[in-house]
Amino acid sequence: MKIAAIAALALAAGAAHAGPVVTYSVSGSAGDWVLDFSVTNNLNPADMGIYFFGVDLDTGRNIAGSPTGYDPNVWFTWDNSGYGGSTEIYNNNWIEPSYSLLLPGQTLSGFQAVYTGALAPMEVDYFCYGASPYGSLYSGTDNFNNQWNPGFEGTAYIPTPASLGVIGLASVFVSLRRRR
Repeated sequence: MKIAAIAALALAAGAAHAGPVVTYSVSGSAGDWVLDFSVTNNLNPADMGIYFFGVDLDTGRNIAGSPTGYDPNVWFTWDNSGYGGSTEIYNNNWIEPSYSLLLPGQTLSGFQAVYTGALAPMEVDYFCYGASPYGSLYSGTDNFNNQWNPGFEGTAYIPTPASLGVIGLASVFVSLRRRR
């Protein structure tokens, strides 16, 4: 039971993370994989939208779809080195200028790119930036750049049924523990 409590605490600590969460699904077949990225905005304050998102695919730039309002043709490549991030070159990028299409608590998918490798990737590096149209400041410390235009880099994974099951099991253990 102590192991379950520790696992639940670890999951709860991960859920408290304020940065964005990026996952993706895969469809297609060898040489023609469509990766559909979903971005969940966990930023604060409540008006800080995620407006710039990109991924690095080692098979190159090949955007297949964009959520409404996001333009894939402004930045063909991007790196965050000038803003305190890494020198990694992101080659599939989407941007929207209003800062209001992906607000905190929302998830947006449809950031689609084709991967031409023989096997679909198990992980993909990403970046995103948030901003508020009202000048509100991000209160987290897990970003680069600054608090009014925070940048984030990370690795996206395909959510697996097994990992979802572990999360569900941990919540059951927590609720059983609370009942005692």
